[in-house]
Amino acid sequence: MDETSEKFIGGKIVRGESPLNLEMPFSTLDSFITPTESFYVRTHFPIPAIDRDAWWLRVEGEVEKPFAINYEQLLQLQARTVPVTLECAGNNRNFLQPKVKGVQWHLGAVGTAEWTGVPLSLLLDRAAVNANACEVILEGTDGGMLEDPKSP
Repeated sequence: MDETSEKFIGGKIVRGESPLNLEMPFSTLDSFITPTESFYVRTHFPIPAIDRDAWWLRVEGEVEKPFAINYEQLLQLQARTVPVTLECAGNNRNFLQPKVKGVQWHLGAVGTAEWTGVPLSLLLDRAAVNANACEVILEGTDGGMLEDPKSP
């Protein structure tokens, strides 16, 4: 698809519809912080619908005090805001020669946003992580199997 025939959703360039992948037109970037409505979207699976009333966060495993909290309880914890830049590993892939497989991103699969939330360290401190713990495994609501897990 050439530049003149690109499809747009909400001002972003469609790089894939199923799963949904949307790229910010790089020419629209005019500040350090990327506006929320311009931020790129990279998905591997359908976007899940989250029921706030049924949502729970569980911290368990190699901890002394496993716990679970619901969405409203999470909102009561001390949050912080930090600027973070995210970039898809495949950003600029369209310019590679020879062409490689994967979403053909141009320059817009990158953005900087101010993210607000509860630091993971606060939750891990509350759970009292055991000294022999070696990793944190995060599991989200989205899910599926990638045909080629090496391709961003």
